[in-house]
Amino acid sequence: MDCWRVDFQQSFFLGSSSFRGRRRILNPDQKDTCYRGDTAETLAWRVAELEQENARLKQENDRFNRILKSTPVFVFVITREYQIIYLNHSRADCHEQPTGMYIRDFVTLEDAKVLEAAITRTFEEQREQMVRIRSETTGRMLQTLYAPMKACEGEPLVVGVSLDVTEEHEKLDAIIQSKDKIAEELAESDRRLEIMVDNTPVPVSISDLETGQILYGNKALAETFAIPYDKIQDQVASNYYADPAQRQSLLGRISRGEPIRGNTLRMKTHNGDILHLALYIDKIKYAQRSAMLTCFLDISAHKQREEGILRDRMALRRLLDTNERDRRLIAYEIHDGVVQDMTGSLMFLQTGVSLIPTDTDGQVEVKRGTQLLANAIGEIRRLLNGLRPLSLEEGGVVAAIDDLVTRMMEDNFAIDFHHDLEFSRLAPSLEMAIYRTVQEAVNNARRHSQANTASITILQIDKEIKISVRDEGCGFDPSQVDPRRCGLSGIYERANLLGGEARILSSPGHGTLVKVILPLGDYLDSDEAGR
Repeated sequence: MDCWRVDFQQSFFLGSSSFRGRRRILNPDQKDTCYRGDTAETLAWRVAELEQENARLKQENDRFNRILKSTPVFVFVITREYQIIYLNHSRADCHEQPTGMYIRDFVTLEDAKVLEAAITRTFEEQREQMVRIRSETTGRMLQTLYAPMKACEGEPLVVGVSLDVTEEHEKLDAIIQSKDKIAEELAESDRRLEIMVDNTPVPVSISDLETGQILYGNKALAETFAIPYDKIQDQVASNYYADPAQRQSLLGRISRGEPIRGNTLRMKTHNGDILHLALYIDKIKYAQRSAMLTCFLDISAHKQREEGILRDRMALRRLLDTNERDRRLIAYEIHDGVVQDMTGSLMFLQTGVSLIPTDTDGQVEVKRGTQLLANAIGEIRRLLNGLRPLSLEEGGVVAAIDDLVTRMMEDNFAIDFHHDLEFSRLAPSLEMAIYRTVQEAVNNARRHSQANTASITILQIDKEIKISVRDEGCGFDPSQVDPRRCGLSGIYERANLLGGEARILSSPGHGTLVKVILPLGDYLDSDEAGR
């Protein structure tokens, strides 16, 4: 029936129901044909009803048009031929009557191709498409969203919404330029850093955390490990550990977040030579991969010197042990030989003197000779005690110090001796060093501190002997002591020769503390071998 006609411009923006079902008022010349057979009253009622409906639809249509014309974006409808059949409003700087024109009339040829391609995809794929172009007439940046019109009878159409995004685009361009500038600055910084790292004398490598493949290595790394510089990235880091299990141990620590600082490992070059290197390792991100940044410090020369010092120290220890054995042997020989003979001679002389009458000529001389012989025996025994104390020989260092404390307490000098030791006996050289250290420190306290008490503490903590001798006397300034005095220097030298350390803490009016730490090392002699 001709009486049912749709006004597209009105019904499109009232929704799909109005597009298909809304009716306009009948023309006067159509009323008779549409309502033929109805009574005049019925016809008038229906005409009035249709007029009311038409007025309501017109009001709604006007309201939606006002909304669309007030919106800050362009809303338009396009056909398959890219023709604009509706536009919600026109700006003053745009074409006066865009309806009926084509997309290509408003943009450049290149932009038209982009927009038409997006419209075509919208028709074909029946889904939204978005494009962004710069308007040829305004120079503004426009972002357009195309969508297929839903519930559209007849010719398929596409609805477009165009938004001015010039300011956002400019902000984005500024951000991109800033980002590009920052990226360029970072790249320049990376280039400078790479030049610095590549020319530093410290070997540096970056290796993949899982595979161990070397991702980067500087010239010093190539030189240290005898690798051709252009072949560094073909290498695997684990091949250069003397013990590959060591790298796994380092990986375990790195995975727990523990940085490696100065761990010394034996590593091998590409030629098989062994190096001693101190490693400094951190976990980093490199080329989007988890990696290990490793700096190597070649301490091979230091290690060789250290091993040489250790060999010299071991030789010195053997010499000290030999010296102590010689001193013991000499003491035995003198005690069991000369002293015994002299003691026997003294006994015979004393017996002879008792048998000679007092008025006999020469008795006085014999008595004087007897006394001199007795004095000589006492002096020899004193020298023997200094050479190797009998108490040290028989009972060990604790017994010898107990004996030293007892003898000094007889001179009205009180000593508190505390010890906590796990061993029974030590090598002779270490026992003698401990005894002489304590003896020298206590003698200094007795002679120079102006105090009448001192304390001795000897503790074994792990593999170390810690000795301390303290007095609360007048004290002194250690820096003012004559270096030619061998008492204090002897304490330092004994500790140094045995691989330990000594400290003498004192100041005028605040007493004196002698602290000595000696490593047990291989001096433990639990089976008392060689005694």
